[in-house]
Amino acid sequence: MSELLAPAGSIESFHAAVEAGADAVYLGLSDFNARLRAKNFTVKTLSYLVPYAHRRSVKIYVTLNTLIKQSEIENLIHTLYQLEQIGIDAIIAADLGLAEIARKHFPKLRLHASTQMAIHNSAGMKAASKLGFTRAVLARELSIREITMIKNSSSLELEVFIHGALCYSISGLCLASSFLGGASGNRGRCTQVCRRKFNISGTAGYFFSPDDFCALKHLSSLLKAGVSSLKIEGRMKGPEYVHIVVSAYRKFLDDPEKISEAGEMLINDLGRPKTSLFLDGLAKNPINPDSPSGTGIKLGEVLECGDDLLRIDCAQEISSGDRIRIHAKDGFEGMGANVLHAETVNGILELKLKTPVKCSKGDMVFLVSRRSASSRFDSSWRIDSDPVPFKPFFGPVKSILRNFAQSSTQRNRSELWVKIDDTGWLEPLMSSPCSQLVFTGDYDRLTALLEDSETLRVWRSRLRPSLPPFIREHELGCWRKLIRAFSEKGINRWNCTNPGQVFLFPEGTDVSADNPVWALNRFSQRALEKLGFSAFSYSLEDEYLNIRNSSSPKGIICLFSRVPLFVSCIKPGIESNRDIFDPHRNCFFIEERNGLYYTLSKETMCLFQRKKKLQEAGINRFLIDLSFIKPEEIPLQELIAAYKSGEKIPDSGIFNFKAGLK
Repeated sequence: MSELLAPAGSIESFHAAVEAGADAVYLGLSDFNARLRAKNFTVKTLSYLVPYAHRRSVKIYVTLNTLIKQSEIENLIHTLYQLEQIGIDAIIAADLGLAEIARKHFPKLRLHASTQMAIHNSAGMKAASKLGFTRAVLARELSIREITMIKNSSSLELEVFIHGALCYSISGLCLASSFLGGASGNRGRCTQVCRRKFNISGTAGYFFSPDDFCALKHLSSLLKAGVSSLKIEGRMKGPEYVHIVVSAYRKFLDDPEKISEAGEMLINDLGRPKTSLFLDGLAKNPINPDSPSGTGIKLGEVLECGDDLLRIDCAQEISSGDRIRIHAKDGFEGMGANVLHAETVNGILELKLKTPVKCSKGDMVFLVSRRSASSRFDSSWRIDSDPVPFKPFFGPVKSILRNFAQSSTQRNRSELWVKIDDTGWLEPLMSSPCSQLVFTGDYDRLTALLEDSETLRVWRSRLRPSLPPFIREHELGCWRKLIRAFSEKGINRWNCTNPGQVFLFPEGTDVSADNPVWALNRFSQRALEKLGFSAFSYSLEDEYLNIRNSSSPKGIICLFSRVPLFVSCIKPGIESNRDIFDPHRNCFFIEERNGLYYTLSKETMCLFQRKKKLQEAGINRFLIDLSFIKPEEIPLQELIAAYKSGEKIPDSGIFNFKAGLK
């Protein structure tokens, strides 16, 4: 029987999940957690919670599912030591360095690969297995047929999402929040950029805001496919949401004949309209640009507002203790507040709020929770169990860190890699100092390159084709065939954008790891090396201090790029090749490639002026990424001259390099 896995962002939600019949609960700490804005838990609280849950046959999984800086490793090791002592049932992890540490030093900890690792095919499952994971949380962009094929290819357990909010971008591949404010979604600080209102040619819309996910009608097929764990999203949601949704799915799992009753229950989850996304093929696009992005029941527009008083054009009944969320008409993230008093006067709803909120006439108001549904899960509830004793500090931590201190000989000579997706760059690059040419693009472009014998003759010693970041299971055979064809032409170097892709190549192939194969610490670098990668790329969103702390001669720094904010399997609610603007007038555009939709910033990232500083830190492999840039847009000679002289390209930014990666 598959387990029903519930979210808990607070002790109240944990209580709601257990009462509703969850078999397991996943929750996070105040660090290393992809939902840092939830209330979350401390290890001390968990020391009480674990025995309480185990007495009720409920498992507890702790989400340490963010990317981890080198300076945070010591704290991480102590945390792993504490969690092992108190006997949690598993850790959900995204950072390869965490897996490297846990497997060697804390073998009692069971590891589940987070959906942030973007595991979406059998190659990804092989990587997860080699890294020490016993379960993989699959990407949400898969069909039931693909899930079945993946399950048949691996002995690892599978966990899939069945309900809750959807990210527009493939999880783990989103840089939007980081690029537009330094708050990295890969480190638990997502500001939900995809839920904002964007503009195009004077038309505003929610072009990247998908409906919520609901797999109730497909649950029988998922169970038949061999899925071990059915996961509900919602650690940012209140206990009433958790109780309603867990109860509904529990009802179905206990008696599939009651699917209609379960469906009726889910109507009250206070979420967005529902989609089954790719489970049975994407029959309908889950994005409605005209639909407000807020979750909950739409109450109406703000007619008048003061610090703690709202007047709304609304006929809905609201009670004291209910919680509302206000979404600004400019599309920015909403503000929440609890209702102290509600009264309808002449058809207008007047709300007295517990805390003041900033809003304007025309802002949209949503009901996100009802006090009547959540009152029995309030903070007065207590855990009636004795805590598991644990020691806070792991003694050998310093020796572990010393063993991973960089000792390799640094390169003395700079090496320039150039990435292109257009053969129009080839001729200008002939006179450049390019030592490695990474060619990325869709399958057809790579096939055409393979058939261009003159280009292969000229570039054979430097050419490194690149794979896309999302390859569906049924497409793996075609890519393996293409890899063999390149090998027959003498091309045995490749560039990968997912850890599992290393298993697509024959032994002896030189394989480098590119963004978004994240490596923010030395332990992640070691894990990639053990998988078979000869080089890795520092993340586009990384900061100077972390790069310096984790410098490696195998590391590649991208000095120039057009940054992909979203990489998605979902077509946005807008056509490609048109300029899109956010409320701050930042400009973006969309390109489709290999069945993926890339949302890119018009502003380029440039770190030429920081090259010397990076060399002093021990970095000597540099990349200029010309992907998504047409050869006529930027004169290559000027770009190379700026690279050599260390001059910044006009109208470019430095991403998080100086301000820091939050």
